[in-house]
Amino acid sequence: MTIPPAAGPKAPPSAGADSKPPGNRRTLFGATILIWAVTAGLGILFSVFAVAIGLQAATFDVMRWLLALAIEAPLAAGIIALIWYSRNMHSATAAGEAGAQALAHSEAKYRELIASAPDGIFVLDPQAKVIDVNGAGEELFGLSRAEIVGHSFMEFVPPERLESARSYLADRLKGLRATELYEATFAAADLKPLHVQLRSQVVRPSDAEPYVVYIVRDVTAQREALRNLVETERWASMGRLASFVAHEINTPLTNISLLTASISRRVSDPEIQERLKKIAAQGRIAANITGELLKFARPGAISPIETELTDLIRAAVEQTDAFRKPGVELRDETGTRSVVCTVDPMRIQEVFVNLLKNAYEATPRGRVRIRLQDLGSLVAVSISDTGSGIPPEIQSRLFEAFFTTKKKGEGTGLGLAISRNFVASHGGDITLTSEPGKGSTFTVVLPKQAPGVRATE
Repeated sequence: MTIPPAAGPKAPPSAGADSKPPGNRRTLFGATILIWAVTAGLGILFSVFAVAIGLQAATFDVMRWLLALAIEAPLAAGIIALIWYSRNMHSATAAGEAGAQALAHSEAKYRELIASAPDGIFVLDPQAKVIDVNGAGEELFGLSRAEIVGHSFMEFVPPERLESARSYLADRLKGLRATELYEATFAAADLKPLHVQLRSQVVRPSDAEPYVVYIVRDVTAQREALRNLVETERWASMGRLASFVAHEINTPLTNISLLTASISRRVSDPEIQERLKKIAAQGRIAANITGELLKFARPGAISPIETELTDLIRAAVEQTDAFRKPGVELRDETGTRSVVCTVDPMRIQEVFVNLLKNAYEATPRGRVRIRLQDLGSLVAVSISDTGSGIPPEIQSRLFEAFFTTKKKGEGTGLGLAISRNFVASHGGDITLTSEPGKGSTFTVVLPKQAPGVRATE
């Protein structure tokens, strides 16, 4: 990972062409040999000249001594200088090489630290263009380096957060919001929401424009865990309330039922008998509601056994056949293959019954389909209808307790909430896909062997 250089001391020159002054040792050595050759040649010429003009030996010695003083002495000084220069150049080169190696080692160490950092690190220019990114940053967005570097960081910010993200970057370049922890929801490559926490640091080199380092941490799992914790506590509170209400209502309901039966035995008036039957029917409806409340409030421990899932599906189909309208076709695509799961058969059958009843109620004409898929360690049961579908704004609330789209008095709004509780107690989940005008599909995914659950004999 390459980060623009920050202001600081210059690195020592590396050992190479840039660190050598003009005239290296090879050139000086050649010059020395040339001077020796010229000196020797001049000495020979001088001797020939001296013989030719008949110089005396003493005079010849003096002249040759003067020639040596004029030429050979500077040559000797040059040789000494060459030796000194060569030794000092070696020391300087060695120091330069050591400094370059230390700098390279330091750079490699910091590159490794950045590359192995668990958080995404993005280097941005003042225009928000990504200059560099580490491996964790690539994994964070599910994109390659080539798909990130050179692009604006704002391309990865959802439209509703763009103004906020741009304002944050502008403030950081102004030196503001230095200690602020910026939180946002981005869109990863798979379009799933990505909850992140972002810290930043502005670097201002003396010889270049400033750049911003973003350190981005994925907190999606923590957010999801917190959401689940809040949801669990909310459901627990609702369960306690439901349990209290059910117990308080059950006592007067029991009294009403007993008194109605007692009066019915003592009177023979047909009109009174008819009204008593209506009272008893309403009492049963109320008792059914309190039963649902208790079931929601105290789902209880499951009693899993090895169960043929196709048998549960067929039993649920038979149990709900009375709810199927004449113009609705049931398409059973469960097949004949044996699929055995360790489940509580009563609880899971009730889930299938609830989903089938909802499908029939949502489909005045068309088709309801059941499909069973063996996914190895998991099994998926899908129940689809060709009804009117469910609007997006309602889908997120559909599994809430007491939420219902039915008319008043036609449902408690607990069926899907109870079903999700039952499935969750097996380590599974229920998901919904729906498109208005085209129908809905509820999919129950169950592990064949629920985690931490041992089948009873």
